[in-house]
Amino acid sequence: MLRRILVVLALAAGTLVFSSMPAYACKCALASVKERVKNSAVVFTGRVTGYRAAGELTGQNIYTFRADHSYKGKPKVVVKVGTNTQSAACGVKFARGARYLVFTHKTDGRLTTGSCSGNIPVAKGARPLKVADLPPGSDPATIKQLGRAKPVR
Repeated sequence: MLRRILVVLALAAGTLVFSSMPAYACKCALASVKERVKNSAVVFTGRVTGYRAAGELTGQNIYTFRADHSYKGKPKVVVKVGTNTQSAACGVKFARGARYLVFTHKTDGRLTTGSCSGNIPVAKGARPLKVADLPPGSDPATIKQLGRAKPVR
């Protein structure tokens, strides 16, 4: 009898261990800045001026940027960019007032970005990026790989 109970418990424990659902997390492939620019719809530098939280957990937060320079595409001065709410779904958080180099994609006609897009916080200002504007430890070749900066008007 005791043996039967132990076998049933072992089977139950094995079922729990081997039938659990896998946990998914955001995984990014490393890409050069040149590749990120190539795969993006719009690349720009801009300051975060606004934020609107998603209405639901699985929606998208919307960040508003005041763009100053474009490295790909033709963004307007005011750019709205969506990102997933959860970091496990590659969502990204931007700090209000901070300036970023933003790599975006078009999804359903809207600009979106995520933690795998390669967004970089940069020094405040409104001039084209220079190596000194990048975070410490950044590759100096980033500036060359971005290409020519065009002012956003």
